[in-house]
Amino acid sequence: MAEGMKNTIELFAGQNENVSYISAYVKKNDDLSETIDNLFSSFNDDDKVIIFTDLMGGSVNQRLTVKAQNNPNIFIVYGFNLPIVIEAILSKEEVTKSYIKKLVQVGKDSLGMVDIEDSESKNNNEDFFN
Repeated sequence: MAEGMKNTIELFAGQNENVSYISAYVKKNDDLSETIDNLFSSFNDDDKVIIFTDLMGGSVNQRLTVKAQNNPNIFIVYGFNLPIVIEAILSKEEVTKSYIKKLVQVGKDSLGMVDIEDSESKNNNEDFFN
C-alpha cells in the first residue's frame, strides 16, 4: 500500500525528496522495528514530520506511535487518503497540531458517495454531469 501511494503521489505531485515510505509485512524476514528505527534516524531534531498510517491501532501505527511519543514534531495521521497526502505535500503551511487537524478535515471532506440515479431517471438521456 505504501509504495503504491508513493507512486501515485509522484504521478500527481512529482518526486519529492522529503517523502519516504515503509512497506511492512511484504518480505518474510523484514524487521519492522529496525525499519522504523532507520526511518526515525533519518529525521533531524528540528524536522516537522507527518506520518500517515492505514489503521488506528494497527501494528505499524502502534509501533510508530510508541517511537514518536517523546517527539512533539512528529504527527501521525491514520486512515489517510490521497487528497490529504497531496495537500500535505503541496502545502506551504507550518506543520503544527492545528494544521494537522485542518489536514484531517481535508481528508474527511474528500470522502463521499456518488449518488447514482435510479433506472427511470437514466432513461431521459441527460448529460451525466448536469
